[in-house]
Parts: sequence; C-alpha cells; structure tokens
Amino acid sequence: MGLGKIGLPVATYVSKYFDVSGYDINEAAISLALEKKIRASNKLSFADVYIIVVNTYYKENSPDMSAVESCCSKISQINANALVCFESTLSVGTARKMSLDYNLKYVIVCPHRWWEEDQVNHGVRQLRVIGAIDDQSMQKAIEFYNSLQIPLHRVSSLEIAEATKVAENAHRYVQIAFAEELKLVADKNGFNFEEWREAINTKWNVNLPEARTGIGKECLPKDTLFLTELDGKAFLVTGAIKANARYVKHIERIKKDKSG
Repeated sequence: MGLGKIGLPVATYVSKYFDVSGYDINEAAISLALEKKIRASNKLSFADVYIIVVNTYYKENSPDMSAVESCCSKISQINANALVCFESTLSVGTARKMSLDYNLKYVIVCPHRWWEEDQVNHGVRQLRVIGAIDDQSMQKAIEFYNSLQIPLHRVSSLEIAEATKVAENAHRYVQIAFAEELKLVADKNGFNFEEWREAINTKWNVNLPEARTGIGKECLPKDTLFLTELDGKAFLVTGAIKANARYVKHIERIKKDKSG
C-alpha cells in the first residue's frame, strides 16, 4: 500500500517471493508500477499480508497520519485478520491506535531503512527493527520476513519500533546540524571548513558529514519533529532544528551577496 519512492522498490522486491498487488491513489504511481511489471490499482485487493509504505507528514504543528489511517480503514473492510506490516515512519503510538480503532488483529511495525543513494547496501533487504502488538503477530511477521530473507532485530513493543525509526533520523539530523554549526564557526573565523572537517574525521570515532545547503527533503525534518512530540524539552534536538535554520539563513545571505 503506497507505490512511491520507497513503496515501489518494496513491491518489486516482495514480488520475487510472493504474488503482489500494489495499491495507490496516485494514477502516476500506478502507471509506473505497471511499467515495472507490478500489478497495481487504486482499488485495494484481498490479501493475507498488507505492507503499508505510504507517506506520513507533520502539519499544523502535529503528526499527520491520515494516509496511514486511510489504509487501515480500507484493510478493516476487506480483511481485518490479515497481517498488517507498518513500514512507514510513524509517530509513536500510531500502530496500536490503528489496531484498536480498526480492529486489526495482527499488527507489526518494521520500519524501512531504504536509502536511495545506495540501494545495493541499503535497499529493501537489510537488518530491520521489528515490534509487534502480541506474540502471534510477531510469529507471523517473522515467518513472512524470513521468507523475504530480511534479517530482523526484535524489540518488545510497537512503540519501541516506531521510536527507533524516529530516533535514527533525528540522530542523522543532529549530526548534520553540528556540521553546519561548525561551518558557521569556520566562516566567521576565516578558515577552510573542508580542511577542518577532513582533519576532524581522522579521529577513529568521528565521522562528521558535509555541510551542504541545509537539511531538506522530507524524512529528516519530519521525523525529528516526531521526536519532539515525545518530549518538547529535548534541548539537543530542538537546538539542532534552530542551528539548521540559522545555517540556511547564512547560506541564503551568501547567495544574495554573490548575486548582488
């Protein structure tokens, strides 16, 4: 369910092992799936397993799980006894709420770790975290993912699995924001940031990322805000958000000065 940037690779991978029917409300996504030889439609089919890989959002100062909820509503009308695998990034507590609201019997959270820039090493098949609503759900999910040859790290609850994905991306956000802050320090003091970064990274336990044009795209900013929903006083995380905003303004000033 969801045939976007991540959903389509998931469907393609799973189709090597099982009969797959893709679902999306976007006609362009459906057309692309059909081009990739994946059966797809805007009507949800009966299935034994549903993998939810739709987008989630942060809108109006709160997580927006409306796309996930729409999927769960449709599943409940077709086969509430199916195994429902949430691979989308969820705000913590979403999977349990969906299970209760829509009477879904077998529910697990197994967040994707797919990375577009290196799909060989970080594609669909890689070590994943998995949490389940109960032992039966966990057993069904382990059998399913073992069939896909996807290794799993089990955790004790849906919420730990949801929070793990959020923390992974927030961790990366903080790393990049720190690099951006060092770039600001370098610019202010008149020395070469790249030379400085290279020197810093010679230490065995440091891997300072590049400072580019600000933390963009969807996942890192959104998931970092999901983490702040758990604790609004998470000062390191909220500080990283402010650091990135300051850095973006700095980059914009530089661009303006060059163009002017």
